[in-house]
Amino acid sequence: DLVKNEQVTKFVEDVASDLPKYGLDKPQLQLTFSSFASENTAETTAGEHPFATVAFGKSDGGNVFARLGDEPFVVAVRRVLLDDIFTDPHQWQDLAIFRFKPEEVHKLSVVTDRESALIRNVNKEWTWVKGNEPINQVNVQSLLNTLTVLRAVRWTGATTPAHAFDKPQITIMFTTSPNDKATHKLAVGGPAGDAMWFARTDEREGTLVISNPDFNALRLPLVATPPPITPAGSPTTTAAGTTAPSASPPH
Repeated sequence: DLVKNEQVTKFVEDVASDLPKYGLDKPQLQLTFSSFASENTAETTAGEHPFATVAFGKSDGGNVFARLGDEPFVVAVRRVLLDDIFTDPHQWQDLAIFRFKPEEVHKLSVVTDRESALIRNVNKEWTWVKGNEPINQVNVQSLLNTLTVLRAVRWTGATTPAHAFDKPQITIMFTTSPNDKATHKLAVGGPAGDAMWFARTDEREGTLVISNPDFNALRLPLVATPPPITPAGSPTTTAAGTTAPSASPPH
């Protein structure tokens, strides 16, 4: 659809006699559309059959020179068109990272500056693997709702040190049944700009980008914080202001 709807910005040459002048003798990018036949037929043989090739040459300001197949014309198109044609195979991956239901998750481990590990008991209730602190059930559910259907905003390509996975912000591991020995893992690295974050999973190659709302949901605190205790006789604050402490009952 992108290429189909693109229009040339100008016609440059009617005869493509000087391809090196426009960088079209050695294009920086060549895009080929092909059909594919799985077996021989009366009309065609099995295999790939290219039917359209677009070559992109040198850039010229906001434009880039282009040529369709062996046509004699040289045209110019918008340079930003090339940014939307992925040249790294990693970038073509499915944006859906996980496809589970929250209730399928059996064990969950979240590592930040500490590790929080939970497991479902025989009653399907969440309990700590170690410890007995109160669990924030709402936050656990919100985390699972985000994690189990997580989608990437985009794939950036191959993983590099700049993605900061040597010091991840958060690492999440989970299994989807008591008998599931396969552990699914997600690590969030450094910021990717525009309020997004680099992330990766062991099940795919390359680095993906997740949104800031998803990142915030994944790092919700799982330990319930008890409400503050107001000492007896302390003043209380209401919408109307501060009120005096209540009198102590007589002995």
